Order: sequence, then structure tokens, then C-alpha cells
Amino acid sequence: MEFFLGQIIQGETGLLQFTLPKNVVLVWKDGVPAEAVICESKADLPVSWMSQKQVPWKIFGAFDLIKTIFPDFNIPAGSKVISLDPGAAIQMDVSKNLIRFMGKRQKRAVIVDDSSTIRKLLRHIITSFEGWEVVAEVERAEDISESLKKHYPDLVTLDLHLGKMNGVEAMRKFLAPKKIPTLLITSQPKEDGSLVMDALDAGALDYLQKPESGGWDILKDELFHKMEAALKSKWQNASIRREGIQNKTFNFNPANSLITIGSSTGGTQALQQIFTHMPATIPPILVAQHIPAGFSKALADRLNKLCPFEIKEAEDGDEVRPNRVLIAPGNHHMALSKNGKTVEVFAGEPVNRFRPSVDVLFRSVAKNSKVPTVGIILTGMGKDGAEAMLELHRQGAYTIAQDEASCVVFGMPKEAIRLGAADQITSLIDMPEAIMNHLSKKTSHLKSGT
Repeated sequence: MEFFLGQIIQGETGLLQFTLPKNVVLVWKDGVPAEAVICESKADLPVSWMSQKQVPWKIFGAFDLIKTIFPDFNIPAGSKVISLDPGAAIQMDVSKNLIRFMGKRQKRAVIVDDSSTIRKLLRHIITSFEGWEVVAEVERAEDISESLKKHYPDLVTLDLHLGKMNGVEAMRKFLAPKKIPTLLITSQPKEDGSLVMDALDAGALDYLQKPESGGWDILKDELFHKMEAALKSKWQNASIRREGIQNKTFNFNPANSLITIGSSTGGTQALQQIFTHMPATIPPILVAQHIPAGFSKALADRLNKLCPFEIKEAEDGDEVRPNRVLIAPGNHHMALSKNGKTVEVFAGEPVNRFRPSVDVLFRSVAKNSKVPTVGIILTGMGKDGAEAMLELHRQGAYTIAQDEASCVVFGMPKEAIRLGAADQITSLIDMPEAIMNHLSKKTSHLKSGT
């Protein structure tokens, strides 16, 4: 490896740790062995590297400095440009040809919104988050591609109204092909509900509703958590397909069982995957999906059009019955009533930061269900639903957690698994059959008296 090193601040046999000088950048080429060069100019790059542009590069340093040193350099596709806080440390293991970058790096956001006022507000909020910077603001959808090429963002916030091209089209054309984690920041659900569902189908990770004037401080915490979760997320495949189980025969009594589901980030697509692969006859299903007010109806309406059974946004007093899925309304909790036959919908305080909360739903089901129950926890950040799923498990419910490989964010299922709350861990694609097989098996055991 060839280095122009800064001042060595720590040294051991085969191990060097040094700070990155202020006037240089580090260029690292993936390979075996790993190679890296600290450059004061483009001339410091080995000639052999310039002829191997199919190999991805990683460039570390202040972004303005990178542009100064490489103004005309065509960085190959797949490269990463990462800006570091001043004084970030780098550790090199000479014996293993390994390089480790220490200290904090700035996480890069691009804001896409046609309103200069909204862009200004979002910039103010995002730059107040530790470790985050806004590297660009984009007004028109047509300018997104150029911004991605220039700034290599970790995350994009996307409005749905962008003039000639809406956010859904922009998602499909510019962001989805590059698999850029994208958060939708939208207006009122009556205007954007259907568009939000389309954008999620296209690959958007999550969504927030723009608050009324003066309410942006309320959005701040939620935006931060969603941005951090986005960096830990996996790109969701909205086109998962498998032969459905709709035509298979399952021996169970839909009136003698209940399914309850909790989900968060990535959950709208996970729910669609499950429900569109279920048979036409199903037990009653209760769902708590972390969702803003109003968008729950758009979600329920979308799913209702795709499935042979009823899916609706729950209302207080709705009957829990076979062939019906009730989805908790955004900004409201949903609980199974004491009689086990209806649901209660109410405001209440947020639980685990969420309303609706999975814990609220699961605890009510654990306490009030009169029939054999299946509890399911799907993709999502945080731990909402994990402890209550353990209560369901202890009350005799059969509990299923989505596996890490198929989760967009392996937070809620991971916590449930850690607590020992899951009887079964399965992939999203296998979830419908796992549910129906258990219900059929349970019915067989009841008939045989076992």
C-alpha cells in the first residue's frame, strides 16, 4: 500500500493510527489487498488506478476539498463519497492490509421540495441533528439525478408535489434505481393518501405528514428517528412474488381464531405481501401499523381493493368477525374489547412513542381474546410490541416474528426474539402459509382432543 501519511498519533507493530490532514483527502479502492492513498492532488493517484475504473472507489474528506482536488475526475459507478468531521482518525493494520476509519462521519441528506419555505424549515431541523448535514436542496424533480451524482447522499426527503413530475414518478425514475433511502414528507392525506401508497410501492421507505404552520417542532423527533432507521434499513423488494395459497385447502374454523399483527417501517408493503397471499376465507385480523393520521384509511382502501376479504380502517365499536381485517387509525390506539367481539378506538397517550401502539393492541388481545390467537410482529424500528408479544406467548397464543433477512428494519422482531416471545421465526414470503398451517394444525388437535 502507498500512503502519504499525516501525523502519526499512535503506533504499534503493524498498526498505525493517524489523523487526516486538513488539506488532503483519502482515496480507497476496494480489493484484495485493500489499497489507499492520501492525496493532495489528483497526481497522487497511482496511474494503475486510473485505468481500472470498473473498481469502486471510496473517497473520504471534506466534500468541498474533494471537488477541488478532483474537479474533472469521473468517479466510477458504485463509489462512495463520505465527508468526515475534522480530526477524524484512521487506523491502518499493515500486516493485514486493512484500513479502519474512526471517529464520526457526517451523514448526508438531500431535500427535495418545491417550496422554499419547507426546504428552509427542513434544513434547519436536519442540520440540528448531530452528525447530519444537508448537502443539497432540489426544487424540481428533473434536477434530482444531477444532485445525486454531485452529492452522493445517504438519504433523500421527498415531497410528492414537484410540478411537472410528481414524487411517485421521481421515485421510480431517479431514486429507486439507485436504491437511495427515501422518506416522503407529504401534505394532507386527502390529497396524498393514494400517492403515498404508490410511492411506497415504488420503494420509498417511510413517510411523515407535514404539520400545520407552527407545528414543525412536533415533527422533529419523529423525523430524526425515521432518518436514523433509514440508514439501518435494507432496500425493500416491492415485487416479491410466490404462488399464493388461495387455492389450497386449510382445515380450520375462522370463527374460532384471531390473528393480531404489529408493524412499523416497511410494514405497509409487508402487510400487502401477507394479505394478497392469504386464502379468501380468513379469521378476523387486527392490525396496529405505525402510521400518521389519515393515511391508515388510504392503506386500508388500497389493500381492500387487492384482497377478496374486507379490509377497513377501524372505527370504535367495529365488530371483530371472520373475513375482516381492521387497521388501527393513524394517531389512535386500537384495543380488543373485554367481550372479545368488538374493538375500541381511542386517542390516549403515545406508548413507546407511537399511537397506534402495537403494545396496546397486543396487551388487549392477551387479556380479552376468547379464542386461539396468533400474534405476529413484522418489520419496524424500535421495540414496540415486543413485551406485549411475550404476554401473548405466555397466555398461550402462537407467536411469529419476521426474520432478519426479509425485514426492512430488523428492530421490533429482533427485540421480540431476544425476549423469547416468538414461537416461530419466518420470512415474509413464507408468513401466510405459516399462519394457515398453524391454524389448521390447531383445529386438528382440538378435534382429536390433544
